[in-house]
Amino acid sequence: MAMFDKLFGAKKATSPATAGAERKAANKPIFHRVGPGQAIATPRRYDKLAREGYQQNVIAYRSINLVSKAIASIPFQVYRGMTPLEEHPLMTMLSRPNPRLKGENFLYNLVGYYMIAGNAYAYAAGPKGGAPKELWLLRPDTVEVKEGPDGLPGGYVQQVAGKKQTFGVENVLHWKTFNPLSDWYGLAPLEAAALAVDGHNESSRWNLALIQNGGTPSGVLYQDDAEHPLTDAQFHALKDQIESQYTGALNAGRPLLLEGGLKWQDMGLSPKDMDWASAKNMNAREIALAFGVPPQMLGIPDAQTYSNYTEARQSLWEDTIIPLARDIAAELTNWLGPKFGGDIVLKPNLDEIPALEAKRVAKFERINNAGFLSDKEKREALGFAPEMKK
Repeated sequence: MAMFDKLFGAKKATSPATAGAERKAANKPIFHRVGPGQAIATPRRYDKLAREGYQQNVIAYRSINLVSKAIASIPFQVYRGMTPLEEHPLMTMLSRPNPRLKGENFLYNLVGYYMIAGNAYAYAAGPKGGAPKELWLLRPDTVEVKEGPDGLPGGYVQQVAGKKQTFGVENVLHWKTFNPLSDWYGLAPLEAAALAVDGHNESSRWNLALIQNGGTPSGVLYQDDAEHPLTDAQFHALKDQIESQYTGALNAGRPLLLEGGLKWQDMGLSPKDMDWASAKNMNAREIALAFGVPPQMLGIPDAQTYSNYTEARQSLWEDTIIPLARDIAAELTNWLGPKFGGDIVLKPNLDEIPALEAKRVAKFERINNAGFLSDKEKREALGFAPEMKK
């Protein structure tokens, strides 16, 4: 008992009035207050994450595009109850959200923003209280969350090229990842992989610099017990000669001729000494892990987590892409469903995904060979409509 008192503190007796007040206060969560109507700036640099993590890192670039394009390829279906609808205004809008983007590109960009920034914003343009006419994406670094009087988001402020515009909460979808340190913004996967991204990028820059210097590690020229040290003119002439004749890819392998008692001492490590390839592959695997992509899908060597490529591809879909697609469908349903009638649900149609074909065939054969099931039960288990009576 003493141990629990030390860890959690001894429980103090409270009066009935105090206990009642505590129960009343416990009915409402407490949010971090900044000030009425004050905009809360994004707590990181989106441009640096996008530049270092997406534009300059091939592993992050490929991971983000692999997941984004896969989700954009999934057709979404509108249901009323358990019945799929052949046509619906929401499906029409999602197929062409605005004049500039078709549906696949809209989802591709939405997921891209989500994975780079941890936040994705979409704006619904249309009559107040009615179904929107267009959907537009807002770049995450241009949007700030505005606090409402109850401590919850009260609106969104977008600022681009010195122009500021405010949107109501009901008109903006804020799709974000879980962030344990913020009630307002999501945590970018690139933030979790920041050290691995920096290590991978620096490895590439170091290797390029080494190649441009002729593949020779850095070193120093020195005189051992020289009676007459080099004059300034001799020093600069030697420096110019080394830079012009012994550095760069075109001078790789050229022998260094030393005169006047000069000696060469290596001051750097070779790629073999640094275990460069192994360290870079380790960083690549950590980056892929942050995005939920099996390393085998990215061609990273020594990453045989799965016995073959087919298993890795199936794992990518089941563990990353499908949960993300269902999350998007749920967010769009909660946001747009009430605007289109409130009794509809948006779901991803997973029946035609090639990566899951082997699993579908195995399920069909397993149910079809189940002798204890009737034909009616087999049709229901496989998701077919009941057989029509003749």
